[in-house]
Amino acid sequence: MTESSVKSRSLREWRGLTLVVAIFGGLGVIGLLTLNAGIRQVVSGETSLLIALVVLTLGLVFTAIGFGFLYIRFLKKPIWDAQKAKQEARYPGQPWMLRKDWAARRVVHSNLGTMLLLWVWNFGWWGGLALIGTVNREKILAALAESSWNYALLAIFVGAGLIGLRFALGVTWNVWRFGKTVLTLDTLPAFMGGRFRGTVEARLAERPSAPFVVELVCERLQWVERRTGGKTESRLETEKLARAEAKISPSQMIASRGGVRIPVEIEVPVAGHEYAIDERGNGVRWVLNVHTQSGDTPFSCTFEVPVYGRRS
Repeated sequence: MTESSVKSRSLREWRGLTLVVAIFGGLGVIGLLTLNAGIRQVVSGETSLLIALVVLTLGLVFTAIGFGFLYIRFLKKPIWDAQKAKQEARYPGQPWMLRKDWAARRVVHSNLGTMLLLWVWNFGWWGGLALIGTVNREKILAALAESSWNYALLAIFVGAGLIGLRFALGVTWNVWRFGKTVLTLDTLPAFMGGRFRGTVEARLAERPSAPFVVELVCERLQWVERRTGGKTESRLETEKLARAEAKISPSQMIASRGGVRIPVEIEVPVAGHEYAIDERGNGVRWVLNVHTQSGDTPFSCTFEVPVYGRRS
């Protein structure tokens, strides 16, 4: 890589970081202004209490997202980087020891983060619709009376909210039913050409009656930037490099008061590459999927697992 290309890349990264800081900083400022407006409405009683609470909550959400990102990026990340450098010095040549969950031999699958994001989106969407509908009620009714096409436009906004609500309820039900699913690593790491062994502990009410399918997939991730219409868009491209599959019969599973223990043992393909993901999310990763869509208990979980080439 030439010096000019390095400078060009550094300039792009600096511009990108500046834009991200401006966006999230602006979102945080908007959140503070909205929060202040909500407090004044609650205190003065200028509007209904429901509208004031909606404005207040939207302000809290925007403030948390905007300044929360800046806090993590500029305060927490340097601490995490220092801890990573310390671990690299302590475990030279052992990159699998740099992840806390791998080093602890305990990898967790949970949809809790997805659930929270969906509910934040739903609250923002429905709260915005409620606020706009309440403030501009007369104008909206007049527009609906003028043209039937305005009903279609209203249906699009309401339909998008209903779709988001449907996804949020589905994920919430999944989190409530299964909670956290934990993979205990017996092999740390697994080597290409060897075997991966571990145990999945799932919060199932009883031992499933149908076999589970285990997939070990090696895939390459690449974030690609494309300029269309004067705008730069980033898209994640995924390429599958290798895959192995195995089945687990119900007789191999062990039921207990806390759930069901599912032993996992699968051949690691030789054709893949060892796990290596950079800070931008590009590289190679290995993913373990455990799922069943048959029987009376549909279930699925996914874990990133440490797979490497053998060291001399």
